[in-house]
Amino acid sequence: MRSSLLLAIPLLAMTVLPAAALRCGSELVVEGQSKFEVLQRCGAPAYTDEHTEYRAGGTNPTIPRPLDSLEQTYPLPVAREVRIEQWVYNFGPTRLMPTLTFENGRLIKIETLGYGR
Repeated sequence: MRSSLLLAIPLLAMTVLPAAALRCGSELVVEGQSKFEVLQRCGAPAYTDEHTEYRAGGTNPTIPRPLDSLEQTYPLPVAREVRIEQWVYNFGPTRLMPTLTFENGRLIKIETLGYGR
């Protein structure tokens, strides 16, 4: 009994998925992959949503200084555009529906909703 348990532990360790991973058939999708890679592995999603966010992203050193300033450049805050897309897959009533969030074409988060239909 004890020896079979010791053999089973390494097998279980090999089958554990990364914390944020999705299995599509025999393919594995992980954070950091591109939309193209996910589309190749899982096919088209059942639902998509997209929007643009503007986030503060440092200063712009290329704007010339005002006439009354002694500094070489006039640092202004810069907003950077971030394209957000969410994809939802529905693999049927026996599996949870994953929601994949992409920022500028890269997968940044995998979450699950309830069971599919």
